[in-house]
Amino acid sequence: MIALPSRRRKSAAVRRGFTLLELLIVVSILVLILAMTVAAVRFTRDGDRISAAASQVQSFINGARDRAIFSRTPVGVRFFLDPDNSRAITSMAYIDPAGLENSGTIRLFRWDPLLDGQTDARTNALDINGDGITVDPEDFQPGDNPAKVWMVVGDSQAGDGVRWWELKRRGLLFDGMRIRIPAGPNGNWYPVNTRLINVLSPPTRNQILILGIPYRDPGDTPVGQSMAFRSGGPETYELQLAPRMLPNEPSILPENVVIDLDASKVPDAWRPSTTPDQAGSGNAMYSQYIDLIYSPRGGLLGEAAAGGLIHFYVCDKEESLLLKQEFAAPLVADSGDPVSAADLAELNVRIRSGVRFVPADELRPSTAPWSSNIATEDNPYLPRDRRIVSIFGQTGSVSIHPVNAIDANLNGLADDPYYYAEVGEVAK
Repeated sequence: MIALPSRRRKSAAVRRGFTLLELLIVVSILVLILAMTVAAVRFTRDGDRISAAASQVQSFINGARDRAIFSRTPVGVRFFLDPDNSRAITSMAYIDPAGLENSGTIRLFRWDPLLDGQTDARTNALDINGDGITVDPEDFQPGDNPAKVWMVVGDSQAGDGVRWWELKRRGLLFDGMRIRIPAGPNGNWYPVNTRLINVLSPPTRNQILILGIPYRDPGDTPVGQSMAFRSGGPETYELQLAPRMLPNEPSILPENVVIDLDASKVPDAWRPSTTPDQAGSGNAMYSQYIDLIYSPRGGLLGEAAAGGLIHFYVCDKEESLLLKQEFAAPLVADSGDPVSAADLAELNVRIRSGVRFVPADELRPSTAPWSSNIATEDNPYLPRDRRIVSIFGQTGSVSIHPVNAIDANLNGLADDPYYYAEVGEVAK
């Protein structure tokens, strides 16, 4: 074997190393692979986060159903609105359903807080709804018409007597609770306002609740007369008291995940008022009492059962707010002011006219002009993962489904987002 000269051996040893350029190329490739891996992991985590949240909602609701069947007593789930977004749900808790208060009898009146027998339309500061907005009697807004039936008057001394003053003083009766008139399944539910019951003064004989929306029957007396019915008007009622929270920790959805109520299909009773100018979908805000109540047989009770299918839209919180903001912005008068929560509330109810706010899978300015601030033709906005959690009213069963995001109308919103839930295609 021929030995190499020492100089040639040194050259061979030197060639076995790497140049600085080679090292930089290798490092750049590693950084690129790492970035792609992190993005893929983040995308997977986002998908897992939404999927886990949907499974969490399904499991919690099923837990209430199992408890009701096992204990042979009704058990419910209360959904709590996000403190920063009153149009979305972020937590849940088990509840013992509310009892009903029905003592005494009632009479129905048009707007007459003084109960002097005449409809009170003689003031320039009429505020029936209690929203702080007063209107002139000659220019009544639809919701402030004193000719409609607004007041429920109960006598606290006749017979058993109503106990509304006492209930309010004990914190068991407060604004937003519901009353059914007349009592029983043929009655209708109405939200109530209690501001005419003053617990800082001794109780009066006539105790008055104000309906959040007018009573469905306008009465059979002249509109200038405050008592709505000459005779035969409803005398019975059922006032739904607050439920008792069961001793369990609330279930909180994963961070930055919400149930978007604007994109969900929920009972009308979860939106306190319903007026024609709001497309029959209720007022801008959602109720603080969004409850599912299970019977001992495993089915849903109340409005949730009557509604057939309930669909909860589980999605990313940030995306929900961003897309809604973009959708509302072009529809606001060009004042230069940012879109406010009030703008969103009004636009989502009145302009959508019942169309659920479920974005299509791909947003481009040509098909969704409202997305122009966040998308272009070459770089469309791709919504993140989302799920539909469906509750069947009659059976009470809960299932998870993908969103059907087909947008044949080319408005940026899904035409039939609950299609897969209704045909039974289950999400992974």
